[in-house]
Amino acid sequence: MVPDTALGNLPVTDRAKPRRRRAGEPGRERALVRDMLSLLASSLPFHTSPEARLLALQCVLRCNADGSLLLPHGLIRGMILGDAGPLWQELLDARWIRSVTPTPPGTQARLNDPLLGLPGRGPRSQAAHWTLVESSGSSLRHTSSAARLTKVTLQAHTQLSLQKGVADSHTLARMCGMPLHRLLVTAQDLLDSGTLQSCSLTGGEDLAWSWPDASSLREGPCAGRGRTSPEPGNSDPLSAESAIPVRPGLWA
Repeated sequence: MVPDTALGNLPVTDRAKPRRRRAGEPGRERALVRDMLSLLASSLPFHTSPEARLLALQCVLRCNADGSLLLPHGLIRGMILGDAGPLWQELLDARWIRSVTPTPPGTQARLNDPLLGLPGRGPRSQAAHWTLVESSGSSLRHTSSAARLTKVTLQAHTQLSLQKGVADSHTLARMCGMPLHRLLVTAQDLLDSGTLQSCSLTGGEDLAWSWPDASSLREGPCAGRGRTSPEPGNSDPLSAESAIPVRPGLWA
């Protein structure tokens, strides 16, 4: 006879324990969003609007492996995109999604191509939440969708430990789906609003930027921050001596 074993007598390691959400590696969300922005840059027409790109970014980060997804109505409203109907149609016209179906809980859609070789839904869901926070914060509610997409793109290319970043300006513009001059004007808007601490073109074609520290954010935005040239003797590779302040009219 096999004796009955009470669950309470099992070792702690053998009992069913609540599953805890594993914390992602620092910067993992940024790297994943960076990869998805690159994917969208190659799969969406260049003229796709910033609003449609932000919507597509949530789709590719939240969908199942077969490309199916459901975006709740509340999530879409929280993205501050306005009327989402034309945006879904824009993605349909681009043949990036194959179907869109409104339902009581939200909008069901299916990507035209399944996700092959991409990270699982867990890491992508964390990156989707990170993107939503970065693009829909209270300080961004009155900014344009182009500015919010640019902020997400710059954050995805930021060195987390330094809160600074540098990247090829043409690559950033391609990810945002806008001409270079528009990207630079949008970056200037983020600078003027205090969202960026500094932003400048280096002597080549790289864009370098930095974010305010937490204390600066608590003090509120400071317009025009970061327009000055680097301080003498500054050896920071992200603030090259030949940096050119980003300002309207520079690229005319």
